[in-house]
Amino acid sequence: MADRVPIVPDGLAASPTFSPGVRVGEFLFVSGQIAQGADGQLVGGDDCGAQTRQVMARIRTIVEAAGATMQDVVKITTFLVDLDDYPAFSAVRSETFPESPPASSTVVVAALVRPEFLVEVEAIVHIPS
Repeated sequence: MADRVPIVPDGLAASPTFSPGVRVGEFLFVSGQIAQGADGQLVGGDDCGAQTRQVMARIRTIVEAAGATMQDVVKITTFLVDLDDYPAFSAVRSETFPESPPASSTVVVAALVRPEFLVEVEAIVHIPS
């Protein structure tokens, strides 16, 4: 098995329980990202579109730290706490991936880690050799 390499970009708080990303061979697995600023506080208020932009920015930071781009994202899984927020999320997903979008699953959940978070996204990235 290929070595596991944690990806912890500057500006993202390290957690003692998980890595923001883990590279294994040609793949990067990005942990679920929420709309959190570098200070740990919520970004985007109660606006799912604004929260999703922050989530995608966090994912981009991790992806780029691993030497890839958002065009290398092959799969995302999204967790929404309210189905009514799907259009706002979907619009930002389309902005983030305007061409050749990744495979995508969206799940509506009862809650996320903190009640102010409306959306969480995890990603799988293929890093070109």
